[in-house]
Amino acid sequence: MNDEDIERVLKSAGPRERPPAEIERALRNSLRTEWRAVVADERRSRQRRTTFALAAGVLAAAIGIWFAVPQLTGQAEVIGSMTLAAGEVRARSGRFDSWRPVAAGQVLTVGQVLETGSAGRSALTLPGGVSARLDHDTRLTLASAGEIVLDRGALYIDAGPATSAATRLDVITQSGSVRHVGTQYEVRLTGSGVRLRVREGRVEWQSNAGGIEQSAAGQQLTIGDDGSVERQATPLDDESWGWIAAVTPAIDIEGLPLADFLSWVARELGREVTYASPGAATEAAAVVLHGSIAGLTPRQALEAVVATTRVHVVLADRRILVSSQEAASQSAD
Repeated sequence: MNDEDIERVLKSAGPRERPPAEIERALRNSLRTEWRAVVADERRSRQRRTTFALAAGVLAAAIGIWFAVPQLTGQAEVIGSMTLAAGEVRARSGRFDSWRPVAAGQVLTVGQVLETGSAGRSALTLPGGVSARLDHDTRLTLASAGEIVLDRGALYIDAGPATSAATRLDVITQSGSVRHVGTQYEVRLTGSGVRLRVREGRVEWQSNAGGIEQSAAGQQLTIGDDGSVERQATPLDDESWGWIAAVTPAIDIEGLPLADFLSWVARELGREVTYASPGAATEAAAVVLHGSIAGLTPRQALEAVVATTRVHVVLADRRILVSSQEAASQSAD
């Protein structure tokens, strides 16, 4: 049977009888309801797709704004400033930011990553007047006002005299953390762990496993990646501390008593001021300094300042021995 045969059969059958009106209305209503349901479902699908697209766009925009706001508005929390930058020193504000050179006087904010090059060093001033100094090839993150994450290199902290109220600061390393109690100390990452040296006061080391070690002035802890701890003595004026002097921020000596200046030098050099006589102490307290020591190391500043006074200074046996010029002359005779 071909198409022509089928056509002849249909014509011979004549027109089909229309269904009753009630059935026709019911069929039409049913078809209309089904059509509306299909259209409504399609509309809901399009709305869902549009909503998802909008949500994705809003989320992407929110993420972009979240990363951009600190840089665009400058509203990141300021926690310190760069006091001194020597050689290559750079910073970035998070993982997605680019590195930028850092100069003395620049403010530092939470989340910034600082890095020194192979010939770079820097000094920071943090909350509470805490001084932090970075050696060559050092990278750290300013996680918060009271937390620094040291990724590599060496960091020296001067939190002020041990007798002063210490500002809390935790230095976090891959092996554990260090917390000080009014002190000067160095944290250096090595190829096999962490070396912790204390110059003044004391610190507390807590390993990732929860172990706690205390260390005081003149002590060194070598903490291995396996959790081992080796304790030994370390001279407070050893030459290995010398890098710190290269990034010691100069103090303002204008109007400062010589005695206060000598105390500052002594702390920076790991020494103690000793007066040869009560008269030498009185003379040092009476001398008022003028000028500036900017650009000088503590030892250079000591030589330059003393040369303008009538006191005599000798460095010996971890001491800065101070005597009056007259007494020094008589002793020489």
